[in-house]
Amino acid sequence: MPVLSPPAKILVTGANGYVGCWVARALLEKGYSVRATVRTEDKSRALSSLMASKHPSSASNFESVVVPDVSASDALVPLLHDVQGIVHTATPVTFDLEDPDDYIKPALQGTLGLLKNAAQSSSIKRVVVTSSVGAVGESFTDVTHVLTEEDWNEYAVEKVKERGKAASGILKYDASKVISEQAAWKYYEDNKDTLPYELCVIAPAWILGPIPDDPPSPSAFRTPSPILEWEQLFADPPPPQPFPACFNFVDIRDVTEMHVRALEREEAAGERFIANSLVCTWQDWFVAARDLGLLPGLQKLHPVVNPNDYPPHPVFSNEKAQKKLGIVFKTIQETLPDIIEDFRGRGWLKHLETA
Repeated sequence: MPVLSPPAKILVTGANGYVGCWVARALLEKGYSVRATVRTEDKSRALSSLMASKHPSSASNFESVVVPDVSASDALVPLLHDVQGIVHTATPVTFDLEDPDDYIKPALQGTLGLLKNAAQSSSIKRVVVTSSVGAVGESFTDVTHVLTEEDWNEYAVEKVKERGKAASGILKYDASKVISEQAAWKYYEDNKDTLPYELCVIAPAWILGPIPDDPPSPSAFRTPSPILEWEQLFADPPPPQPFPACFNFVDIRDVTEMHVRALEREEAAGERFIANSLVCTWQDWFVAARDLGLLPGLQKLHPVVNPNDYPPHPVFSNEKAQKKLGIVFKTIQETLPDIIEDFRGRGWLKHLETA
């Protein structure tokens, strides 16, 4: 028997974000009821309109609630009385903040606050928290090595302590993920005998794929995933240097499915799962576009050079997700055509339609 199944009600925090929005949509598609939190009235209205447009037959099962600060004490308590599961995606997803506390405090207080709030509701059976492979290990290393769910990125925490505001945005973000996730696991382990719910954590690699909402143009992107796709694949002129030079990639739809299965599967209880498909460079994406005959102008914009020339890199193991959650991860050859179809359908790729 699944832990949760439709029509259970699921609270999704940060539901206007890239992961949160896709998770909310997937849950509606499966027949769940969704209560989504966002920070402002404008975002609430926009999200409700989007869900009504994308899932008209499920619109009555969707509710958007304004929670200005999910890290505030007891902020979520009034929303949990009839909820059976939670997916917590809300966190600062940016690399541009100066003060490390602007990353760490919202992530830590938001996650711990949610777990404590959920402890007051006997109806909640499963809480799924979105972390990052940045909590598992460094994204940029001098040595190629394999990392698993047993690893932690203590390097990021140490460097942020040393450098403070001078630390890179990625280090600050990674440190916030380490600190908030470790605190979540400590709270869970210290209290699990009395908690009504079980905890599961999903740690995605660099996420790429179609976008869940309807921004008017790429200039309106606000989250790293679509910004990265646009700048590295389709922008003309392209950036002077590819970023990241080498990275672990996962399709957003696999990340979404992992969150859903984490709610439903008994074997996900108390487990941490890496969400990662494979290691790649942007040249691998350009090779795929060429081999699949996609976007003639892309080959001119990005000539294929040394597609297999990988610098040292971490490899985040996906073995556990495959075995316990049954995930079959999408490849570049599966993801890229869907990104192109999505962006082309919005009229954004006309500059690449001809060689």
